Amino acid sequence: MSVDPSAHPAAATVWTTPAGAPERLVWCGRRFVVVAKPIAWMDRTSWWESPVRVAAGQAAQVVERPMWQVTAKALDNAELLIFDLAVSSGDQWPITAVYD
Repeated sequence: MSVDPSAHPAAATVWTTPAGAPERLVWCGRRFVVVAKPIAWMDRTSWWESPVRVAAGQAAQVVERPMWQVTAKALDNAELLIFDLAVSSGDQWPITAVYD
């Protein structure tokens, strides 16, 4: 079952392993620790909705974005949630979906 995304922040503060995989995060003021092997995958963006034109040979960087799906346990009540996280260069990563 999906958690209503409009009722929650669209990003989380994420800490990663040296390899770049998420290992813990803070979302909605709650601390979570990743409890299963994160799954790396690529997502397609809605490129047709963007007014920006892309230079020849650069489409792959705009059309696809790296993602991680993680199962994380809340430290406050042990609730397990599954997060789809879009990789970001900073520590604020967009959340595209949350499942309970």
